[in-house]
Amino acid sequence: MLGNITDDKANELIKIVSENVKKNILGRSVVESKLFPVSHYIHTATYILYDQLYQYNITKELVKAIRPEHIGLRSKSLGAPLNQLAMNSFAMLYLHGRAQVINDRLNKKKHGEKNITIESEDEIKRTKYVLDFWRRLIPNYRNDKNLTADNGKIQILADDKVQELGNQMIQITDDNRGIITNLKKTTAELTIHNFIFQGECRAGIFESGPYYLEDNLDPLVFKEFQYLYLGEKMFEIDVSEYLQFHNISKPSPVPNVIFGYTLDHNKMEKLEFNDWGTMFAEPSEFTKHITSIGIWTKELMHPKDYEYPDNLGNIVPLEPSILEELSNFANAGTKELYVNFSKMNYVEKLMLGVNLYTNFLALYTIYGGIENDFSWSWPYEYARDEKLTTDLLDKDKITAYIKKLEKFPRGAHPFLTRLFRRKKIQKKDPFYYYLQNE
Repeated sequence: MLGNITDDKANELIKIVSENVKKNILGRSVVESKLFPVSHYIHTATYILYDQLYQYNITKELVKAIRPEHIGLRSKSLGAPLNQLAMNSFAMLYLHGRAQVINDRLNKKKHGEKNITIESEDEIKRTKYVLDFWRRLIPNYRNDKNLTADNGKIQILADDKVQELGNQMIQITDDNRGIITNLKKTTAELTIHNFIFQGECRAGIFESGPYYLEDNLDPLVFKEFQYLYLGEKMFEIDVSEYLQFHNISKPSPVPNVIFGYTLDHNKMEKLEFNDWGTMFAEPSEFTKHITSIGIWTKELMHPKDYEYPDNLGNIVPLEPSILEELSNFANAGTKELYVNFSKMNYVEKLMLGVNLYTNFLALYTIYGGIENDFSWSWPYEYARDEKLTTDLLDKDKITAYIKKLEKFPRGAHPFLTRLFRRKKIQKKDPFYYYLQNE
């Protein structure tokens, strides 16, 4: 039965996520344009996921349609709706919201408030349920069956699939090295576009690897740009209510793009990946060491129809000429989005981010074909001060929590200071708190 894990196992998983998140947060280079209230919307969203039972209630329904193990297996493809970042976020964001609530209650108790339950039995059961889902999900996605990318690798493809993709790649020579110049330019433009489109978060960009082709020591890595704007439909699903603030006049020529490149093994000193799908390479400017390149797009087949391992959606090769089309799309879209977002008020910007950090759960529900069982438009309804069309959430409590976070710098919950405690203390008391049995 899902969620039937011991306290010790739950605490073990909490510590794993805590250490992983701490490492990734402290190692992250933060880039913000100050267009969006990032910290404020993240901590609002994680509160909703945990304390309003949003994630738990949706997950309960999802499990009736599909097991987490099967979701993991059906995601073992480039361009899949869910990847290491989305799966890591499933546990991370829930535990983040939980830590906010626990921290608030501990502070109330510290200041003399009586009859405070730090974590109820029901809350512990729900946390175990979410953690058990996660520990069944991600090992079925990764080739090495690990929960995290602490080994610096994100490898999900079978050897024969890697070889098939490698056979479709173009060798780089002095005669065609201009492709690399265009690639570098286009990926930079798509990165900026994604950054704005996703409210200044990394969702939508994913790097993975390394892989190795037969008789070739050069590592092969992939960089994906997902969820490129197509208009109202994605994965055969109407996404208009999910992207109400994102309309741009010129759609992308493809729904997603996947770049693959091999790197000269004699020139690369380091090549590692973290759980957020970010590649760390030395030298960091490695494009001059690219020895071959491939460009693909994944067809948008509905994930409920995926069958592992033989039918996970076609990966279609693209010609290098697509780079110019993508460049034009990214530049035009970025300008349009920036103008549109600049006109939005604070609550609209806040809710755009809350939407991204809560309704990522929609990507899970499509695997079970239950996406239409939920209303995903509530963040926009909230921004317009309308009645919410979901019965999963309490609008007044959301408002109260938003106002509570306004008291803190940038809307960031003060429990984040736990990141900077001494290592000795953190070994006994992890960032995301052990179960608070009383």
